[in-house]
Amino acid sequence: MERRAFKVPQNKQIFFSHSADKISSLLEENKKIFGHYSFTILNQPFMEVRGNSRKEVIRGALKFSSKFDPNIEEKICSTPQCIIQTGHQPVFFHPGIWIKNIFLNELLKSSLPDKSLGLNIILDNDICKNLNLFLPALSSNGNLKMEEISFLSSALAPSLPFEEYPCPSLELITKFNRDISRRLKSLKSENKDILNNFKNFACCLEKSSLLCSQNYKKANLGEFLGLARRLYEKEIEPAYLEIPFSQICDNNEFLSFFLEITENIESFSKIYNNKLDEYRKLFKIRTRAHPSPNLMIKENFIEIPFWIWREGDERRKIFILREKEKKYLYNDSYGKIFLIEKGGLKSLFSLKTILKQRGLKIRPKALLLTLYNRLFISDLFIHGLGGAKYDLVTDEIIREFFKVEPPHFLVISCTLYLDFKSSPGTSDSKISALKKKIRDLKFNPERYASELSLTKKEEIKIRKLTDKKIELIKKIRGVFTSVEKRKISEEIKAINNFMVEKVRPLKCELSKKLEDEEEKIKQSKVYTFREFPYCFFSSKELRNLLNF
Repeated sequence: MERRAFKVPQNKQIFFSHSADKISSLLEENKKIFGHYSFTILNQPFMEVRGNSRKEVIRGALKFSSKFDPNIEEKICSTPQCIIQTGHQPVFFHPGIWIKNIFLNELLKSSLPDKSLGLNIILDNDICKNLNLFLPALSSNGNLKMEEISFLSSALAPSLPFEEYPCPSLELITKFNRDISRRLKSLKSENKDILNNFKNFACCLEKSSLLCSQNYKKANLGEFLGLARRLYEKEIEPAYLEIPFSQICDNNEFLSFFLEITENIESFSKIYNNKLDEYRKLFKIRTRAHPSPNLMIKENFIEIPFWIWREGDERRKIFILREKEKKYLYNDSYGKIFLIEKGGLKSLFSLKTILKQRGLKIRPKALLLTLYNRLFISDLFIHGLGGAKYDLVTDEIIREFFKVEPPHFLVISCTLYLDFKSSPGTSDSKISALKKKIRDLKFNPERYASELSLTKKEEIKIRKLTDKKIELIKKIRGVFTSVEKRKISEEIKAINNFMVEKVRPLKCELSKKLEDEEEKIKQSKVYTFREFPYCFFSSKELRNLLNF
């Protein structure tokens, strides 16, 4: 495993792992890499499973996308040879993540990748643990500050995946839109675009709610948020497909992949844990939960890197239980779920039947999610900075478990600050210098006598006291008894106390300056905050950064 450097770009800059003109060659290299894959998935040739998976995903994505864009089929390549893919959780992410979608769209409209289809995966299978958004606001003294607002927090039960939450009511959406708009109004003098952009997004949230209620029997929160983002991109005319990942997990190909891992869990779990340990060692990470916890391996139990749950339930861990030379799919709450046998397609259909009868869902953990998408769906996957780092582990798992080279992926990110008319213009060094000077006033007040407005008499007295203090400091160095040292120290302290009183006005002045500078630092964090949500920006702003 080699450490790769993915640096967060400066404002209005883009990080590319590969320049856009290298895309075609990356696709060609990946095609050759896939051509060497000769392993099987549940006794089926890999390329056959991959081909079926891609057909099913395109079919599902067309069906899903046509619900909000009836003309989507006219905008995409009808005979695609390549799938360029990205994806993210349906949250209020920042422009550095949103740029993946914008880049994908512009790439498809360029002449670079021939006969390519774009696909965005809405990761509605993930836990809905953070639906907050940060926004700038004016404090009572007119300075900028940061606020954090929760989206529908009172309506959400904790620890459920996005796909288990229903689409929120129009009443809740309207309340949220009104609250954010009210808070942003005070910023119109600083940046009127923030409020205008959010108002456009607010309309998209309401339209998404309407579309979900009209076109779906049972739309979930992930679909609702993903659709709102898609509607917000209308000004750049999106030409890529969308599909929630929960819909992919019901396909035969995904469940075949799941069974392939479970049938070989002894070797897979060791590789998985070893590669996570290597990653932590490489990046000097102490916490065992980062980038993902190791799988639990006990005498009769082996945890597998998937989740299981019933509709409306929290996600739960799954284990392989070894019992009397048999292996069962097992969970503490659901008991023995399925007998694992090497039965190929027979096992697949038995598993599908049991999952349907018991109302159970199987979803991958993070590393297996990107592994599946990169191997079984895409020809080129577009990562952000975070996903790219974690996929160092995924690459190594692919190499060691499947005994093949992993396909290349692309990394893109950007930084885009909100533009404000005012600018605080301060630095940590200025604050550090003020703090140092205030501290020095306490112990060496005589150094600052020249900065005071003193009478001639006061100047003479301070000069005499300063000379006496110097003599006392020299004297104390040659004294050995504690009684004498204490006596001299008290004299020095008395001189300092007298002079500290004289410099008190200077200290008050410096303390006020320090307070002002610290307030500016707080403001500068707002000016240089990278993680404001995409709905405060426009998709055209990001497209202009790309310079296609």
